[in-house]
Order: sequence, then structure tokens, then C-alpha cells
Amino acid sequence: MTCLFFGYQPWVETSNSAAKLHCIWLETLNDAFRHEIDFLATMAPVYSKLTHCMLGFNGPLTPESMTSCYHQIAGEMTEATFNRMRSVSELSEDFKERLWCEL
Repeated sequence: MTCLFFGYQPWVETSNSAAKLHCIWLETLNDAFRHEIDFLATMAPVYSKLTHCMLGFNGPLTPESMTSCYHQIAGEMTEATFNRMRSVSELSEDFKERLWCEL
């Protein structure tokens, strides 16, 4: 029982605001992880398309087909990267807003 008591003691001594701020920080961290997982989920099919292009699964390999495929993949990668950057830049604003709402 003493293990539980000592592990619980710091939380008893903290104020309610400190616990809420900690929860806000954890929610923001959770959002960051979610955005990274979304980015990886978006990029997985792009890498699959790149593999198909390089191995010639989409038809015979010609310079024109490779160029077309690379341009399409580059566009998808660029869009995913911009979405990722937008999401990450919004995290700090969301965090500030959550903090101000708590304060």
C-alpha cells in the first residue's frame, strides 16, 4: 500500500490547475502524434505508387511514363508535407488557446 500512497502523494499536493495544465499538455502531445500518424498514413500509398512506377507494374518503363509518375508522386508528397506543416503550426496556437482558456 505504501507504493500506491507515495506514487499518489505528489498529485495530492498539486493544485487542480497544475493537473489541468498537465492534461492540456498531454492533449496537445496526443494531437501531435495523431498528425504524424495521419502523415505516415498519407505517405504509405505514395511510396507504394513509387515502387510500382520503378518496377514497371503500371506498364512498360519509358522516360515519359517515369516522368509522369514522378510528377504525380511529387505533387502528392508536396501536398502531404504542406498539410503536415499546417497541422504542426496550428498545434502551438491550439496549445496557447487551451492555456488561456484555463488561466
